[in-house]
Amino acid sequence: QNTGYDEISLCSLSTSDHSHVNEMLSSLIDWTEKSHINLSLPSLRVDNFSDELVDKLNRVRKSGLTFAAEAGTQRLRDVINKNITEEEILRTCNKAFDNGWCNVKLYFMMGLPTETMEDIEGIADLGMKVIHAFYNNPNRQAGTGIQVSISCASFIPKPFTPFQWAPMCTAEEYTRRAHLVNDEFKAQLNRKSLKYNWHDANVTVLEGIMARGDRRIGKVIEEAYRLGCLFDSWTESFRDDLWEKAFLNTGIEKEFYTLRTRDKNELFPWDFIDTGVSRKFLRKEWERAMNAEVTPNCREHCSGCGASKFGGGVCYEGKN
Repeated sequence: QNTGYDEISLCSLSTSDHSHVNEMLSSLIDWTEKSHINLSLPSLRVDNFSDELVDKLNRVRKSGLTFAAEAGTQRLRDVINKNITEEEILRTCNKAFDNGWCNVKLYFMMGLPTETMEDIEGIADLGMKVIHAFYNNPNRQAGTGIQVSISCASFIPKPFTPFQWAPMCTAEEYTRRAHLVNDEFKAQLNRKSLKYNWHDANVTVLEGIMARGDRRIGKVIEEAYRLGCLFDSWTESFRDDLWEKAFLNTGIEKEFYTLRTRDKNELFPWDFIDTGVSRKFLRKEWERAMNAEVTPNCREHCSGCGASKFGGGVCYEGKN
C-alpha cells in the first residue's frame, strides 16, 4: 500500500509450469481485483497456455503476455531442446488475441551453438508472423492495433548444462547479429507495431567470463573494483574500458574463457560440485544438441540424468 506500485508480478523461468498455478491465480486475482492492482505473468510457456489459465487471466487488466520462443527456426529450437513448434507459438498468440490481448513480448537468444543466418532471419520472420496473425484474427476488436516486443538476449554458456563446452561469440559478432535482425524488421515492416531490443554485447562477454571463470578471475574482479567499477548492472555505470584495463593489468586473456570450444575431457572449475546430474549425461546431451536431436520431457520419458539421487524432481514424484 505504501510503495506506489500498482502491479505485482510472478517471476519464474516458467510460471505456467507451477503445479498449482490456477489455484494460486484464483486467490491472487480475488485480491488484485479488489485493490485495483494489475497481475503480470512475465514468463509463460507457449505449450502450456491452457484454456483454464486464459479464463483466469481474463479477469486481469490486460497489460501484456510474455512467451519464450528462444530461437527463430525449428532446427535451432531442436538444438537447444526447446520442444515447441512455430505452429504452437502462433496458436498460443491467436488464443491470446481471441481473448483481447494486443501486447505480446517474445524472448529470443542470439549466438546459440550452430546458429546460421537463416536462424537469425527467422527471429524477424516469426515476429512478422505474429503481427500478421493478429491482423488476420477474426475475433480481434475492431480498430485495435498490435504491439509486439522482440527481446534478444545473447547466449552465455553456463556450468552444469550441455553447453558448458560451447564457445561464445565476440562482442562485435553479437552486435552484428543484433543489427541483422533489426535490418530484417526495417525491410519488412512499419515499425509502429514492433519494439526491438537486445542485450549489450560487452556486458554479455563479461557475464560469460564470470559464468565459467576459475579462481584467476577473482584477481580481475578485485582490480576492476580498484579501478572504479561499481554498480555495473546499471548501463550508465558500466565501464567496459575499465574492465579491459583490469584484464590487461592482471595478464588474464578474456578469449581463454569465451572463444574456446572445451575438450570433452577438460577439467572444469566447478566439477567438484555434485548437482546430481552427471557429466556423462550432459556430454551426451551436448552431442545430441550438435545433431539437433530432441530429448523428451522428463514427464514423458526418463533420460537417466542422475538427479533422482537427491530424492527430488519429476522422477521422484512418480514414486509417491
